Amino acid sequence: MSTPNISWKTFLLAVGVGLSVFQVWSVIFSTMDPLLQRCIFLTWILAYSFLGYRPYRSKFQEGPGMLSIAGALLATVAGGYYAWNFDHILYHWPMIDELSPWALILGIVLFLLVLEATRKSVGMPIVVIAAFFSLYVLAGHWLPGSFSHRYLSLPEFIDQMVYTINGIFGTPLAVAATYVYMFVLFGVVLFHSGGGEFFIGVAKSVAGGARGGAAKVSVVACGLFGMITGSPTSDTVTTGSFAIPLMRRMKYSAVDAGAITAVAATGGSIMPPVMGSAAFIMAEFTGIPYVRIAIAGALPALLYFLGIMAQVHFQAVRSNREAIRDEAAPPFKELLARNFQFLVPIFALIALLAMDRTPTRAAGMATALTVVVSWVRPETRMGWRKILMALEETAQAAIIVVGATASAGILVGAIGVTGLGGKFTNLLFQLSGENLFPVLLVTMFVCVILGMGMPVPSAYILTAVVAAPALIRLGVPTMQAHLFIVYYAVMSAITPPVAVAAFAAAGIAGANPNEIGWRAVRYGIVAFIVPFIFVYQPELLLRGTFFNVALAFATSVGGVILLAAALEGWLFTRAVIWERLLLGGGGLLLIVPGLYSDLIGIAVLGVITMRQWPQRARSAAAAEFDSTPDR
Repeated sequence: MSTPNISWKTFLLAVGVGLSVFQVWSVIFSTMDPLLQRCIFLTWILAYSFLGYRPYRSKFQEGPGMLSIAGALLATVAGGYYAWNFDHILYHWPMIDELSPWALILGIVLFLLVLEATRKSVGMPIVVIAAFFSLYVLAGHWLPGSFSHRYLSLPEFIDQMVYTINGIFGTPLAVAATYVYMFVLFGVVLFHSGGGEFFIGVAKSVAGGARGGAAKVSVVACGLFGMITGSPTSDTVTTGSFAIPLMRRMKYSAVDAGAITAVAATGGSIMPPVMGSAAFIMAEFTGIPYVRIAIAGALPALLYFLGIMAQVHFQAVRSNREAIRDEAAPPFKELLARNFQFLVPIFALIALLAMDRTPTRAAGMATALTVVVSWVRPETRMGWRKILMALEETAQAAIIVVGATASAGILVGAIGVTGLGGKFTNLLFQLSGENLFPVLLVTMFVCVILGMGMPVPSAYILTAVVAAPALIRLGVPTMQAHLFIVYYAVMSAITPPVAVAAFAAAGIAGANPNEIGWRAVRYGIVAFIVPFIFVYQPELLLRGTFFNVALAFATSVGGVILLAAALEGWLFTRAVIWERLLLGGGGLLLIVPGLYSDLIGIAVLGVITMRQWPQRARSAAAAEFDSTPDR
C-alpha cells in the first residue's frame, strides 16, 4: 500500500518542480507573449491545486478524490483550448466578436475553477466578494440611480473576464506570475540554504542579551525574514515556530508572544528591499519603478519597527524582564565570520535593483547566487535534493497567491467594465465635501474592512481601484496615495475579527486569535498613524531637502518613542494616568508635521523628563541600597 503514496508524492514533486522551472525559464529567458505565459501558469497552478492542495490535512500527501481529478482535467482542457486558440483570442475584438459555443463553455469552466481554487486555498470572503461583483456586472442594469450601468450579457461578461487582460488574466495575476513567484523562490531558497537560521542567529546575537531579549529577538528575526519573504502569514508561521515558544519560556503571556510575532511578521510586507506582493502590484498599477517605491517606504518601515521595539523595551523595563543569555547566539562577529555568505545574495539583490535591473531578473540572479554561496560551507551546501524541495515548496506557496490575485482580477474587471470606480469616487466626494482628511479616513476603513479575511494583494487591489482615484483627484501624489493604501492593506493581516497573521500566531501560541489581533494592533499602532503623516509630509518618503527629511524623521522618531511610552506606562519610571495622556498627546504632536506642534511635543518631553528623571535616580538608589548585604 505504500507504493502508491510514494508514487503520488513523486508525481506532485515533478509537477511542482516543473512549474518552478517553467516560471524561471518563461520570465527570465523566454520571449513568450505575456498573456500566453499567464495562461499556462494559471492552468498549471489550478491543476496542481486540485491534485494536491489540502489546507487542513497533511498538504500534498494524500491522493485526490474524483472531484479533484475532474477539476484538474477541466483546468487542463480549458487551458489547452486557450493556448491552442491563442492567436484568435489575442486579436479578437472583445464584446464585438461573438464567442463560439466552446469558447463560452470553457470560459465559464475556467471562471468557476478559479473561484473554487480560491475557496480551497484562500477562503470564502474573497469568493463571496468576487461573486457579488460578478452579479453586479450581470444585473446592475436593473439598479436605479447612478450605480446602474448598461446591460451586459453572459457571453460579454465571460469575454471580458477570461479572454482579455481586464479580468482573471489582468495585472494582479501578471504580478503573481512574474515578480511575486521569483521573490518567493528567492526567499524559499535562502531559507533552505540556511539563511533562516542565520537570521535567527543574528537576532539572538543583536538583541538576545538585552532586557526582554526574547521579544526583541522575535521582532528582529521576523523583520529580517519578512523583508525577504514579504508574506505576513508565512513569516508568522516560520519565525513564530521558534520565537513564540522562546517568549513563553521567558514568562511572556501567550497573547503577548503571539501578538509580538504577528505584528513584526506583518511589518515585513512594508520593509524594503522586497516589501511584498502589494508593492509589486502597486508598481504595475502606477507605473512607478519598484525601486522608487522601496526607497520611499524605508523611513515609514523603520518607524514601524521602532514603535514595536520601543513598546517591547518599555514593557520589559516595567516588568523587569530578563535577557536570554542562556540561549544567546555566538557573538555577532563570530556569527558573521561563519555565515557571511548569506549576505552576498541580499546585497546583490539590492545592488541589482538599484542598477535598474528588472525585479524578476534581480530575484533570479540573487536566487542563483544563493545556491552558489551555499557551497562555501559543507553544512549549508545545497544539493539536488534541497534544490528540488525549494522548487516544489515555491509552487505550493504560489497556490494561495494565485488564488487571491486571479479572483482580485475579477474584481478589477468588474469595476472597470461597469465604471464603478468613478461612481465610488463621486460618492466619496459627496460624503466628504471634497475634503482630504475624511476621504483618507474612509479609505483607511474601506481597506481594513475589505482586507479582513483577504490576502494583502486582494485588499490593496480592491481599495486602490475604487479609492486611489479619489485621493489623486484631491491632489495627493500617486506615490503617497497608493502607498497609503498599501499600508492599510498590510495592516488588515492583524486587524480583527479576521486577522490572518493573528490566526497563524494563535495556532502556535494557543491563545484567542482576536485577543492576539487587538494586542497586535496596539503594538503596530504606528502603522495606523504614519500613512496619514506622509500624505501631508512627503519628507517621510524621502522627498525634499536633506535637512527637511532629517528633521521630519527625527521628530517622528521622538513621537513614536513617546507614543510607545504612553501605551506601556513607562518612560524613565512608571507613568501615572495624566503622564500617559500627556506622553500620548506629545507623541502625536511630534509625529504631526508643523513647527508649533513639534515645539509643544518637545515641551511635553521636557516636562515629563524633569518629573521622572529624579524619581528614576531615587528608585535606582533605593534598589542599590536594598541589594546591599546586611552587615
